[in-house]
Amino acid sequence: MSLLDQVVRLSLPVIPKPIIWAIAKRYVAGSELPAALERIRAIRKEGFGTILDVLGEGVVDAGEAAAALAEYELALSELPEVDPTTTVSVKPTHLGATNDQAACVRMLSQLCSRAADQGRRVRLEMEGSETIDVTLGVFREVRASHANLGCVLQSRLFRTAGDAAALLSEFDSLDVRLVKGIYLEPKEIAWTEPAAISRSYVELAAQLLEGGARVGFATHDSDVADACIEVARKSDLVVGDPWGRKYEFQLLMGVRQGEAERLRNAGHAVRIYVPYGRDWHAYTQRRLARNPEIARHVLRALFLRK
Repeated sequence: MSLLDQVVRLSLPVIPKPIIWAIAKRYVAGSELPAALERIRAIRKEGFGTILDVLGEGVVDAGEAAAALAEYELALSELPEVDPTTTVSVKPTHLGATNDQAACVRMLSQLCSRAADQGRRVRLEMEGSETIDVTLGVFREVRASHANLGCVLQSRLFRTAGDAAALLSEFDSLDVRLVKGIYLEPKEIAWTEPAAISRSYVELAAQLLEGGARVGFATHDSDVADACIEVARKSDLVVGDPWGRKYEFQLLMGVRQGEAERLRNAGHAVRIYVPYGRDWHAYTQRRLARNPEIARHVLRALFLRK
């Protein structure tokens, strides 16, 4: 990381909230559920599917974890009138996985049961490498009795091909969101060059599809997306109703809208990730800290204010 990027990261905590929100509102639906539901309605009208996420992570207080579950249950009570196909995404540490794994399992099971009553999928997200074992532990325990639960795998990590092979052998109809991974990991455990991460992504896409998994290609990289389409085509999966196929594309709200439209117009199913919540400020600061280029735009906006 350059000296300039280090300065940018250190400056983030003192940037006023209005400046942060000026950037965040493109990527975050709002702080409360009604704003997220309105955004989902608008996205659905454009022919996209959606993924709803309540922002939050790193919870160690049992009360905060219970509050997160309550917010998800509130969302599930409202979603049927807005979009019956929205996938619900949850971070394991938002339900306190690293503090009380058993409690996390109970809460995630409850969430999956509520979602299953609506025919809805739930996705357990993946965080930094230090949480992978507990995350996969929670996933395995809950997935054993809740077939609507999916997981996330990261292409930058050396271990992922082994994790994918193990999961494919354990579960039929595995549902995986495949990402490159936003967390900057040590070179001892992960690829650090973009080309290597992309190559691993396409290899994992082939491994998962050939293993019978349903895969969400979460990428904004057009070359990687096209390579994944070719992988699906070779397996004769690019046929029929796009929403009935064994793959779909998943993009972040506010990021490369043109790419989302390109994939949709080419006949592929595309979901847009819609995050919301009172943790939007901390979430945005974490995102900016991991992406200094965007953070530099924030600082530029700060200094150009009149």
